[in-house]
Amino acid sequence: MIISPPFLSAAHPQQNDSMTTAEAGNTVVPDGDVCAPNMLECAPGNGAYPVSFNLGWHGGAHLMAPADGTQPASVRAIADGRIVYVRHTDATRKPTLQYRNVRTDDGCMVIRHDTEIGEGDNAKVSYYSVYMHLQQVLSSLVVGKRIYRKDLIGTPGQIYGQYPQIHFEIVCDEANLRKLIGRAPAPLGSTPARTDAVYGDAWFFVPRGARLFASEPHPYREDDSLPAIATLQPQPPLVPAGTSRDLVIRMRYEKHCTLTTYEQNRDGSWTASGAMPAESEAEYNLYRRATGLHRRYTDSSLAPIAAGMVVPSPSAIFEMLRFGRCINDQLASGARFNHWRKVKTPEGDGWINLSKANVRVYSDADFPEWAGWSFINDDPTPDSLCHSPTLKRWLDVDRSGQVSHADAVAALSIDAVRQRLAHAVCKFPSEWSRTGLEARYTWLKSPHEALSSPLSEADFNKLMDHARDLAFWEDVSDPDLPQANEVWHWPPTAFIRHMRACNWFSKSEFSRIYPAANAPAIDKYLVSINKTFRKYRISNGLRQAHFLAQSSVESGQLRYMSELYNGDSFEYFRRYERAKNYVGWLGNVEWNDGGKFRGRGFKQLTGRANYGMYFTYRGWLAPHSVGARWWRDPRWWGFDPPYSSGQHANLLPIRDATAIATLTASLMPPVIDDPEIVANDPLTSIDTAGFFWANNRLLPIADSDNVIELTNKVRGDNAQSASDFPEDAHFDQRQAETARIKRILL
Repeated sequence: MIISPPFLSAAHPQQNDSMTTAEAGNTVVPDGDVCAPNMLECAPGNGAYPVSFNLGWHGGAHLMAPADGTQPASVRAIADGRIVYVRHTDATRKPTLQYRNVRTDDGCMVIRHDTEIGEGDNAKVSYYSVYMHLQQVLSSLVVGKRIYRKDLIGTPGQIYGQYPQIHFEIVCDEANLRKLIGRAPAPLGSTPARTDAVYGDAWFFVPRGARLFASEPHPYREDDSLPAIATLQPQPPLVPAGTSRDLVIRMRYEKHCTLTTYEQNRDGSWTASGAMPAESEAEYNLYRRATGLHRRYTDSSLAPIAAGMVVPSPSAIFEMLRFGRCINDQLASGARFNHWRKVKTPEGDGWINLSKANVRVYSDADFPEWAGWSFINDDPTPDSLCHSPTLKRWLDVDRSGQVSHADAVAALSIDAVRQRLAHAVCKFPSEWSRTGLEARYTWLKSPHEALSSPLSEADFNKLMDHARDLAFWEDVSDPDLPQANEVWHWPPTAFIRHMRACNWFSKSEFSRIYPAANAPAIDKYLVSINKTFRKYRISNGLRQAHFLAQSSVESGQLRYMSELYNGDSFEYFRRYERAKNYVGWLGNVEWNDGGKFRGRGFKQLTGRANYGMYFTYRGWLAPHSVGARWWRDPRWWGFDPPYSSGQHANLLPIRDATAIATLTASLMPPVIDDPEIVANDPLTSIDTAGFFWANNRLLPIADSDNVIELTNKVRGDNAQSASDFPEDAHFDQRQAETARIKRILL
């Protein structure tokens, strides 16, 4: 799912920002936190979600259009989809749209979005976005037409004389709600975390009694107060009885890593009670951190028990640090890794084991209640008044047991109450249905403290005529649209902000990014691409654009995952790799290493040294089976450093089997019997590219939007400008692909 707000204002004029010339999906817009400046919800009592001051249900939010230059921003599709309803704005100024002598525009569009949030059928979801009160609807938009994220829909209009605004909502049925949240609409409780969809922040539910330590324990140690192991000595816990209450720890990566502690309030809500100082550039350094923890298993601290010990792979450790659990790679049978993090607790700051058996680990994909999410389905009445006991309890701030109009007005001004409501997913009838219209609003004819006086029969009939002209639900031809009284309403801003962290491409979304890729190739590799993005924090449009642009050139948009060469000539490698410091970079030290370890995978992993690093990272080579910096030893080539291409040009390959055997026994180069797995296994093909990005710290380069530096890293070149690249670098193509994909994703 790729999603953005219905307004996208820009500091500079946008391309193709014309009501008549915009092309599908071809608009440049800003990235980052686009929700804050573009989801300007009206205040409570004036079109806020989900209730009004008079406790009437309101299924969406009135959004104020931000300024885009001198004009209000245009309305855009929030995601790829198919138009299922269009109503062009009435131009006759008919009286029913002049309710109470102020204009309300009736232009409307409904888009169905079929997308994916993760792997498997249960992660294939459908939802609908509704755009109401449009002053103008693009004339070319008709029912059945495909529409793409950012495509222009129309212009904002008037809502009871207030301009420029739209009513915007996101709805689905219960079956798709269950798919979106991974369970029935209820508190998460002790429900296991979903694994088909994992995105956003990691959340750790830590039951009371957790041991807290002053110093970071060794990752081999589950409880650092237990007796000594090897040379690892115990340390006393800071609090003998452990933590005094249940805690939730949120782990958030946004360049840095911040751990925030949440505690439950008496009313059942959760609030942040403190956060540790951010770990600087932790997102960029995940690979270094993982390999550093991996080396602690092979240092002297565990030497007495090293024989036969199963060491967790750096890849599995990486996932534990990234997700709090293993998602793609699993810990090998018998391997022990304990995820220690320093957190704030009521008892003080200390190191807690976040991988203990009783700690439950989730992600934003689980919509946990401690992240503020609630699912409200307890209003027993069919009218438009909110009779939900849950919402009334939230609004009953004086605990009187009653919620008056004055109580509602006061409660809706309290930030904590508004935050709760802003994350409440509610089931109640749609206001846009003609069926049962009078019954939903008949309460307006009776005394009610929110009304200055009940409506007369004539005034009520005028309101019904107005409402009927705005209604459309029965006119939508899509058979999967939920029945009007079976609608689940999502808080619009919270939904878009939340789902922007998903970044899982559906097949149709990815087909626009790699138009040259055929359907079988996308079917083969797309899940692995999504998993790689998720694992290595290639988590926003800018990073993805750089990653996919470079890999587009390297793999020909998924057309090949292996170099064509398959011979054994040393001359081939001397000719093509001379400028890349062949000995010191690739480590091809035996006859046919170049053919055996030729470029494979999404980023063309090349050379025995790089294959060895990746196979060790995945745990396919034991740590002690590979020598340290074995490829740097000059005896492989019979000359001393420095390694220069001029010396390479005059060398002949070593053919003395005895000399090779002696060096192999001494220097221990990696022994890899199945290098073809890099090309043949889809996940490995793509994961090697993610590994390359993590190992070479390419995220900060992508974040700086530097195509030249990124191409240098990928290619091993040292160009200072675009013109410095060798012809075979295809730099112009890399630059063009980056720009093209950015236009789609940003």
